[in-house]
Amino acid sequence: MATVHRARISPLLPITEWTLVEGELTERRGVRVRRFPLSELRRLSITEGLARADFARGRVRIPARSFGRGGRLDDHGPSFVQLTEALASESAAYAPQLRLGRPRRQAAEMLVWTIVLCGSGALAVMAAAAMIGAWALGLALAARLIFVLILTAAALPWIDRQQITPN
Repeated sequence: MATVHRARISPLLPITEWTLVEGELTERRGVRVRRFPLSELRRLSITEGLARADFARGRVRIPARSFGRGGRLDDHGPSFVQLTEALASESAAYAPQLRLGRPRRQAAEMLVWTIVLCGSGALAVMAAAAMIGAWALGLALAARLIFVLILTAAALPWIDRQQITPN
Protein backbone atom coordinates (compact mmCIF):
# COMPACT_ATOMS: atom_id res chain seq x y z
CA MET A 1 0.00 0.00 0.00
CA ALA A 2 1.30 3.44 -0.91
CA THR A 3 1.83 6.11 1.72
CA VAL A 4 1.48 9.65 0.34
CA HIS A 5 2.24 13.09 1.79
CA ARG A 6 1.78 16.39 -0.05
CA ALA A 7 3.10 19.84 0.82
CA ARG A 8 3.95 23.08 -0.94
CA ILE A 9 7.50 23.89 0.18
CA SER A 10 7.49 27.33 -1.43
CA PRO A 11 4.70 29.67 -2.53
CA LEU A 12 6.36 29.86 -5.95
CA LEU A 13 6.66 26.09 -6.55
CA PRO A 14 3.97 23.52 -7.33
CA ILE A 15 2.87 21.03 -4.68
CA THR A 16 5.48 18.38 -3.87
CA GLU A 17 4.28 14.82 -3.33
CA TRP A 18 6.26 12.13 -1.53
CA THR A 19 5.13 8.54 -2.07
CA LEU A 20 6.51 5.45 -0.33
CA VAL A 21 5.80 2.24 -2.23
CA GLU A 22 7.56 -1.13 -1.86
CA GLY A 23 10.94 0.10 -0.69
CA GLU A 24 11.13 3.21 -2.85
CA LEU A 25 10.56 6.86 -1.92
CA THR A 26 9.37 8.97 -4.86
CA GLU A 27 9.40 12.76 -4.83
CA ARG A 28 7.21 14.50 -7.44
CA ARG A 29 7.18 18.25 -7.99
CA GLY A 30 5.32 19.17 -11.15
CA VAL A 31 6.93 17.17 -13.95
CA ARG A 32 10.15 16.53 -12.00
CA VAL A 33 10.34 13.07 -10.43
CA ARG A 34 13.12 11.74 -8.20
CA ARG A 35 13.22 8.11 -7.04
CA PHE A 36 15.21 6.89 -4.06
CA PRO A 37 15.43 3.18 -3.21
CA LEU A 38 15.43 2.60 0.55
CA SER A 39 18.38 0.25 0.18
CA GLU A 40 20.53 3.36 -0.46
CA LEU A 41 19.27 5.19 2.65
CA ARG A 42 22.22 6.20 4.86
CA ARG A 43 20.71 8.46 7.53
CA LEU A 44 17.20 9.32 8.64
CA SER A 45 16.43 12.24 10.95
CA ILE A 46 12.88 12.98 12.01
CA THR A 47 12.02 15.97 14.15
CA GLU A 48 8.78 17.75 14.85
CA GLY A 49 7.72 19.14 11.51
CA LEU A 50 10.66 18.03 9.34
CA ALA A 51 12.12 14.74 8.14
CA ARG A 52 15.49 14.49 6.42
CA ALA A 53 16.60 11.39 4.56
CA ASP A 54 20.17 11.16 3.27
CA PHE A 55 20.56 8.73 0.39
CA ALA A 56 23.69 7.68 -1.47
CA ARG A 57 22.69 9.91 -4.41
CA GLY A 58 20.89 12.79 -2.77
CA ARG A 59 18.99 14.24 0.15
CA VAL A 60 15.26 14.57 0.69
CA ARG A 61 13.65 17.03 3.08
CA ILE A 62 10.00 16.47 3.91
CA PRO A 63 8.17 19.24 5.80
CA ALA A 64 4.93 18.79 7.73
CA ARG A 65 3.70 22.29 6.95
CA SER A 66 2.72 23.66 3.58
CA PHE A 67 2.28 27.13 2.14
CA GLY A 68 -1.40 27.80 1.58
CA ARG A 69 -3.36 30.60 0.01
CA GLY A 70 -2.60 34.09 1.18
CA GLY A 71 0.83 33.17 2.54
CA ARG A 72 -0.49 31.26 5.55
CA LEU A 73 0.92 27.91 6.64
CA ASP A 74 -1.25 24.79 6.51
CA ASP A 75 -0.45 21.85 8.76
CA HIS A 76 -0.42 18.42 7.13
CA GLY A 77 0.61 16.64 10.33
CA PRO A 78 -1.40 13.41 10.01
CA SER A 79 -0.08 12.51 6.56
CA PHE A 80 3.45 13.58 7.60
CA VAL A 81 3.37 11.32 10.65
CA GLN A 82 1.99 8.45 8.59
CA LEU A 83 4.74 8.83 5.97
CA THR A 84 7.59 9.17 8.46
CA GLU A 85 6.40 6.16 10.49
CA ALA A 86 6.16 4.06 7.33
CA LEU A 87 9.57 5.34 6.17
CA ALA A 88 11.19 4.46 9.50
CA SER A 89 9.65 0.99 9.66
CA GLU A 90 10.35 0.05 6.03
CA SER A 91 13.88 1.41 6.10
CA ALA A 92 14.80 -1.04 8.86
CA ALA A 93 14.12 -3.91 6.47
CA TYR A 94 15.69 -2.40 3.35
CA ALA A 95 18.67 -0.54 4.82
CA PRO A 96 20.35 -2.40 7.71
CA GLN A 97 23.24 0.13 7.70
CA LEU A 98 20.82 2.99 8.41
CA ARG A 99 21.69 5.47 11.16
CA LEU A 100 18.78 7.08 12.94
CA GLY A 101 19.39 10.30 14.72
CA ARG A 102 18.70 13.89 15.30
CA PRO A 103 19.88 16.38 12.69
CA ARG A 104 23.17 18.10 13.42
CA ARG A 105 23.05 21.61 14.67
CA GLN A 106 24.48 23.89 12.08
CA ALA A 107 24.35 27.15 14.00
CA ALA A 108 28.15 27.47 14.17
CA GLU A 109 28.41 27.01 10.42
CA MET A 110 25.79 29.71 9.85
CA LEU A 111 27.67 32.09 12.14
CA VAL A 112 30.93 31.50 10.28
CA TRP A 113 29.18 32.26 6.98
CA THR A 114 27.73 35.44 8.52
CA ILE A 115 31.23 36.49 9.55
CA VAL A 116 32.60 35.78 6.06
CA LEU A 117 29.80 37.67 4.33
CA CYS A 118 30.08 40.68 6.65
CA GLY A 119 33.84 40.78 6.11
CA SER A 120 33.53 40.61 2.35
CA GLY A 121 30.74 43.21 2.47
CA ALA A 122 32.99 45.56 4.44
CA LEU A 123 35.75 45.12 1.86
CA ALA A 124 33.31 45.73 -1.00
CA VAL A 125 31.99 48.90 0.65
CA MET A 126 35.53 50.19 1.17
CA ALA A 127 36.44 49.41 -2.45
CA ALA A 128 33.33 51.13 -3.80
CA ALA A 129 33.93 54.17 -1.60
CA ALA A 130 37.57 54.34 -2.73
CA MET A 131 36.47 54.30 -6.37
CA ILE A 132 34.25 57.35 -5.92
CA GLY A 133 36.62 59.11 -3.55
CA ALA A 134 34.37 59.02 -0.46
CA TRP A 135 36.81 57.52 2.02
CA ALA A 136 35.01 58.83 5.11
CA LEU A 137 31.65 57.43 4.06
CA GLY A 138 33.18 54.07 3.11
CA LEU A 139 35.02 53.84 6.43
CA ALA A 140 31.86 54.68 8.39
CA LEU A 141 29.76 52.06 6.60
CA ALA A 142 32.47 49.40 6.74
CA ALA A 143 32.92 50.04 10.47
CA ARG A 144 29.26 49.18 11.04
CA LEU A 145 29.64 45.91 9.16
CA ILE A 146 32.79 45.08 11.09
CA PHE A 147 30.92 45.75 14.35
CA VAL A 148 28.32 43.13 13.37
CA LEU A 149 31.21 40.80 12.48
CA ILE A 150 32.77 41.29 15.94
CA LEU A 151 29.46 40.67 17.72
CA THR A 152 28.90 37.49 15.72
CA ALA A 153 32.43 36.27 16.41
CA ALA A 154 31.90 36.90 20.14
CA ALA A 155 28.91 34.51 20.16
CA LEU A 156 30.77 31.74 18.32
CA PRO A 157 32.39 30.05 21.39
CA TRP A 158 28.99 29.51 23.03
CA ILE A 159 27.36 27.81 20.07
CA ASP A 160 26.98 24.01 20.29
CA ARG A 161 28.39 23.77 23.79
CA GLN A 162 27.40 20.71 25.79
CA GLN A 163 25.22 21.37 28.81
CA ILE A 164 27.03 20.71 32.07
CA THR A 165 24.90 18.52 34.28
CA PRO A 166 25.57 18.26 38.03
CA ASN A 167 26.30 14.81 39.44
